[in-house]
Amino acid sequence: MKILVPTDFSETSINAAGYALQLTSQHTRADVILYHSYNVLQISGVPMPILPEDGPAFRERIFKELTKIKEKFAHVTPATTTVSCEADELPFLEGMQEIIDVRSINLVVMGITGKSGIQKALIGSNTLAATEKIHVPIIIVPETAAYSPLKKVVFAYNRRQPLLSRQSNAIMDFTAKVHAHLDVLYIGEDQHLNAAKQDIQKLLHIDNISYYTIKHNDTAKDILTFADTNHADLLLALPGKYGFLQDLFHKSVTKQLAYKTKVPLMVIS
Repeated sequence: MKILVPTDFSETSINAAGYALQLTSQHTRADVILYHSYNVLQISGVPMPILPEDGPAFRERIFKELTKIKEKFAHVTPATTTVSCEADELPFLEGMQEIIDVRSINLVVMGITGKSGIQKALIGSNTLAATEKIHVPIIIVPETAAYSPLKKVVFAYNRRQPLLSRQSNAIMDFTAKVHAHLDVLYIGEDQHLNAAKQDIQKLLHIDNISYYTIKHNDTAKDILTFADTNHADLLLALPGKYGFLQDLFHKSVTKQLAYKTKVPLMVIS
């Protein structure tokens, strides 16, 4: 497993790095890349101004900060996990995509919020942009989330949002690697559940899937409530027009729920 962890050195992104490193304990072997894009410094509030005259010193400072994150979690990093650091001046998503392509990344792990108003606004754009443009699974870690072994994964499924073969392959691969049970939460009427099961079973060849339903009401709230009350370790969703991600990241819902949930969210585009 090869995991990319973008960081802006905020507490939230550092927490996500710790989560990613502990997650590798559920894999036989893993490579984790801690990545920082210089571009985010100008808007993230990190006190590291980019000046033309301090290029080498600035890069050295960046790598020292990345190394601090690596060392902070050394005691929980498995011996079979290698950790490396990358930094560049590319725009955030462009830099991520380049590393994904060159290093054959399987998974991205990133934080969900920042403490300042600016950082919270950025999550509404950068995180959603990542889920739409980065075509590897992304785990978004809430700022208060602590790692616990992934035993139960809840997949929020809406028949209007087709499950693609690459998405089903990613779900099967990930749940198999971490040995997690899959709960499918169908968003719709009970009478359509059998049809939804048939859709799922055609593409997801996983034994012992559990099925549940919720109706189209306050979709994001109901999904998060289900995940919390059923002790889900990970919530899985698909991006798109009919997915619940847009609801989840809408400013009013985000303010009330997304910043409060402790359940990490995996998005598979």
